[in-house]
Amino acid sequence: MKILIAPDKFKGSLSAQEVCEAIGNGLKKNNPTIETIYHPMADGGDGSLEILSNHLALKKQSVKTVDPIGREISTHYFTSSDAAFIEVASASGLVLLSRKERNPLLTSTIGTGKMMADALSKGYNKIYLFLGGSATNDAGMGIASELGFQFLGKNKNELSPNGENLSKVKFIHSSPIFDFKKIEITLLCDVNNPMFGTNGAAHIYASQKGATAEQVLLLNNGLINFSRILNQHCKSNVSELPGGGAAGAIGAGLVALLNANLKKGFETISQLTNLEKQIAAADWVISGEGKLDEQSLQGKVVNGISTLCEKYNKPLSLFVGKNELSNQQVEFLNAKSIFSISEKAKNLEDAMLNGEFYLRLLAMQFSPSLK
Repeated sequence: MKILIAPDKFKGSLSAQEVCEAIGNGLKKNNPTIETIYHPMADGGDGSLEILSNHLALKKQSVKTVDPIGREISTHYFTSSDAAFIEVASASGLVLLSRKERNPLLTSTIGTGKMMADALSKGYNKIYLFLGGSATNDAGMGIASELGFQFLGKNKNELSPNGENLSKVKFIHSSPIFDFKKIEITLLCDVNNPMFGTNGAAHIYASQKGATAEQVLLLNNGLINFSRILNQHCKSNVSELPGGGAAGAIGAGLVALLNANLKKGFETISQLTNLEKQIAAADWVISGEGKLDEQSLQGKVVNGISTLCEKYNKPLSLFVGKNELSNQQVEFLNAKSIFSISEKAKNLEDAMLNGEFYLRLLAMQFSPSLK
């Protein structure tokens, strides 16, 4: 029997590759005749680029840039023969700031713009930009400012490209450094949030990035203003674009300014790594993630794999840290079985620290049958 193991990471506990190995080792111990294929997955959030670089054997490119508050840093992106793969979190990520430094009114995506400019100057005319984990709420102004755009106030004064100035932008001056008609930019995200509103970038994510309740309102109003200016300048209404609110509304900003394509991370990563072909060739598929909840049903790895399994009539089992779905919601995923670490572990700390042990134990109890 050939079993494809294609999980997401267990956030804070195990990488997707480590999840594969733990489950695979348990399956082999239970039945040495089983053939296992590891296909670690991601959905476009932080950590996705590492997954993709392993699948495609990408080349690492070192680059000097700046962090979200302008300090010089060295980081890297990856390239294939014609494409560059860049993670927003590498230069504009929340992980680069201490708790005291987090303030989405002041942070900027300038550092990510410098990375993109570096790749474009080297002739990589396809850019895949992963939008997870940002410390910013500047609607991509920082990125655009490094690619030939200026954001101006009512007196035509140039504004710093940060969240605080979203509400002050009255004009956009564009003199692009590169020919974006010949450049293909794909934005990968794992959310559906629009640019602004109660479910938008500021209201849903800005508090995680250090914003107070008052600052959330300021940022949301700023995004409303910036959306109007984008519509005037680019003739592009991105206010209700699903996923436009990703990474502090980078999604909406770059779709309007750079004619970027906003895509579901899972779909793109599955295409680039030939996941569908692997599922079609398997006898059984195993997937999973740290917490199975309502978000799992909305474009995440588990939902995407469930859809492909249904397409090819392949049985699916899920290994998870914790299952918070109702029985009715579980039926939507069409899984034959669900194995949960929380049912074995003493508490959350035990589950997080010893996830590998429990996954291996659960896999040893797994007995697939094609009858």
